[in-house]
Amino acid sequence: MTVDITCVISTKDRHFSTLPLAINGICQQTCKPKYLIIFDDSFRDLRGEFVYQHLFSLLDFYKIDWRYEPGSNCGQVANHIRSLSLAKTEFIYRLDDDEVPEPDVLEKLIKHIDDKVGAVGGLVIQTNDIKPKPFLASNKIEDIYLGKNEQWYLHENQQPKQVDHLYSSFIYRKSIAEYCNELSVVGHREETILTYGIKLKNYSVILDPSAKTWHFRNPVGGIRSNNEIENYSKDERTFSKKISSWGIKPIEHSYVVLDNGLGDHYVFKHNLDSYFEKYKDKKHIFFVCFPEVFEDIQNIQLASIANAYDLLGDLSKYNLYSFMKNNAWDKTLHEAIQKLYDLPQSSKCKNIIKGKGKTVIISPYSFNPAHAKSYPYWKALIKRLKSLDLHLVQIGRSSEEKLSDIDEYCFDLPFKEIEKRISECLTWISVDNFLQHLVNCMSSIIPGCIIWGVSDPNKFGYSYNKNIFKGVKFLREDQFGPWMFEIKDRPGILRNLERNNNAFEDASIVYNEFKKFLNIQ
Repeated sequence: MTVDITCVISTKDRHFSTLPLAINGICQQTCKPKYLIIFDDSFRDLRGEFVYQHLFSLLDFYKIDWRYEPGSNCGQVANHIRSLSLAKTEFIYRLDDDEVPEPDVLEKLIKHIDDKVGAVGGLVIQTNDIKPKPFLASNKIEDIYLGKNEQWYLHENQQPKQVDHLYSSFIYRKSIAEYCNELSVVGHREETILTYGIKLKNYSVILDPSAKTWHFRNPVGGIRSNNEIENYSKDERTFSKKISSWGIKPIEHSYVVLDNGLGDHYVFKHNLDSYFEKYKDKKHIFFVCFPEVFEDIQNIQLASIANAYDLLGDLSKYNLYSFMKNNAWDKTLHEAIQKLYDLPQSSKCKNIIKGKGKTVIISPYSFNPAHAKSYPYWKALIKRLKSLDLHLVQIGRSSEEKLSDIDEYCFDLPFKEIEKRISECLTWISVDNFLQHLVNCMSSIIPGCIIWGVSDPNKFGYSYNKNIFKGVKFLREDQFGPWMFEIKDRPGILRNLERNNNAFEDASIVYNEFKKFLNIQ
């Protein structure tokens, strides 16, 4: 399809930095515009300048009818409004004075033009910040305050798609275009208002991710010549009124970042009612390490920790254990999550019931027998438990060691299956691991026994369980620090905090406490 195009560039104070690159980018298009209009808010005679002698000659050679106009010195919006009357073609191609389109950009964009298309754009990627598209990036108008425009990133899927609005550089239909004349000299939100207005007139707005324009984001000149915060604030207020007049309610997001252990995920899950009450009008994004913990929750969107870094950058304010350490936390982990996320106290009452049958589920945390959480006396304890005519079931991951004399090994069970097994058992025994926190999230809680060593049960445990704890003198000094440390004489080599056998009650004491817990004589 042959379409005549007028290219429009609004510029200021970039004569010898990025403007020549933009003009040359126009000259190198495989499908060239018929006209080029340059509005210069810092107008000067460039005909005698070396680089422009060559650029203007190139424009003539390629038969691009160009004009170099003094700008109104009122900013880019005023210049683009003027272009509507000066352009001789129905379609206008916007290009900023610090952008360089790849040679096939116009060719690709023009292919999408038909009677129903109002605007077509490609990617506009900052040249020194080239990244793949985050999963949350969106050009839906409801997501405008997410601040992740799809055009800023490389797309794995190159298929064109319809969007609500476009950014910076695109072609559009002149006869239906309406610029907002209430914006300041910086023209913040200018393109969003223009292109969403086109969509409101029942024309398609299309994004083609295969067409790439490189944005040099020149820190000098252009809209950054007049960088007062008040201009952006004024434009944001104007945009807010526009959004309201369109009947759009932008989506507000709430974020949960759980870059920590499985048990911590369940501690947060126990607080979900309070979380949803606090942030009931927002879209919930959970960045997690164990998505299966929340797969039964309907009104959240799950994402990875890598996604969190892409979207949020610095995650330090979501670091639960740093929060507890920095605040010398002396309450429970559950209460720390409430404080970190500013949650109301849960009104949910625990339904604690007595287990039935003869099955005892054991979760030993046996990935590494030398780890500080690994109980050293399982063999002797299990020998005593077997005397009680119990059916012993070991759960865990397939990479864990099997304890001897166990009746049944059930490794790699889905979490829902673990909950089902717990609901049908007499009781359970674990060390300080995820299991107690999983059980605390169940609708009916069957108490169990936890063997503690160097962690504080008053911070990480639950009072309804039997917490078998030798004493505070064995607690590790930093209750909120990592379980691994760097070996001083081998930089870069990490080692688990090593087990101290003296920190644990021996098998006979645990066995006697277990019998008391079950009222066995």
